[in-house]
This record gives sequence, structure tokens and C-alpha cells, in this order.
Amino acid sequence: MVERASGEVVRVSIDLNFANEAAKSFDFLGGFGFERLQVDATLVRYRKSGMEVDVYRGRKSFELSFKISFGGERYSLQTIMRVSDPVAANAYRRYAATTLEGLREGLEQLSAMVKTFAPRALRGEAEFFALLDEKKRTWSYEYALDVLAEQVRPMAESAFKRKEYSKVVELYEQVLPLLTATELKRLDISRARAART
Repeated sequence: MVERASGEVVRVSIDLNFANEAAKSFDFLGGFGFERLQVDATLVRYRKSGMEVDVYRGRKSFELSFKISFGGERYSLQTIMRVSDPVAANAYRRYAATTLEGLREGLEQLSAMVKTFAPRALRGEAEFFALLDEKKRTWSYEYALDVLAEQVRPMAESAFKRKEYSKVVELYEQVLPLLTATELKRLDISRARAART
């Protein structure tokens, strides 16, 4: 049972014949050389050479997902989308299917997105996966820098108010690429004043 925001309680079927519906929506994978390897209530797995594709439905979330494995790494559809269309990737949300009609609609949407954004991955283009790996490293670095900046900013602002200019310089230099115009000005002031002491 799932309770909607309106307070209405909806009965949710666990299976919804996911395996058969997913196999129908993703039968196009055969054209890329994939063969169905595994089928169960929430997962359909395809394989060719050293690659695997998983189409699955979350057991608790009911969200429909697609992942592809290449060279020992797994890549989500959203990660693949970020390479060719970052705007679409940011807007992408997994479809939660709680009815048979919803499952069919969600699988067709997922299938259409895979056809649009993942052909290079499905063909197993090594250059594409190298690009994905490079982008993943960049995205990880950018994310870590964003997190660090969120921690550093209040400390640097507080140190600036206390006139601890050496501390301001030390903190701001950790996140230099993300500094705002105001923060860059504080950094310049702090460098000049720290040099005098």
C-alpha cells in the first residue's frame, strides 16, 4: 500500500509482470548484439562480450532504471546523458511504476531515452567509455570542491571579520576556482594585510 499526498491509499502490486514488459520494451538491444541473460521479478540483464545491461525496478522505490557495465565499471543512464546533454541529465528523474499501465509507460520512456542517449555505449565504443571515465573524475573533483567550498566560506568570512588575514588566505586558496567577486576581493585584501604582518 502507498499513501498519496491527498491521503488516498493505493494498492501497489509487487510484480506487475516486470520481466515480460521490460523484455518487450528493450528487445531492441538484440540489434546491438545483446542477449538476455537473466530475468526475474525486478531485473532483466543482457550481455554481449564483456558488457552487461541491467533494466530493473526498485523493490521498494518502484523506480525504473538502466545501467550498463563496461570494463568492470557501471554507468547509469543519467551519467551517460551528462556527456551528450547535461541539461537533459539534470532534468532526468526516474519513473516510479506502481501500476501495469505506469510500468508500460515508464519502460517505454526509459527505452526511448536509452535509444536517444546510449547508442555509443551500447555499441561498446571504448573511446566513449574513456570519455565517461574522464568526465566522472572531473565531476567527482567538482563535487568535492563544491562541498569543500560550502565548508570553507563561513569559516573564511568569520576569519575576515576577526581580521585573521593569514587564515582567510589559507581557506580561500583551497577553493580558488569557486570564489565569487566579493570573496576574491577579500582574498586580495587579506593577502595584502597578511604580508604586512
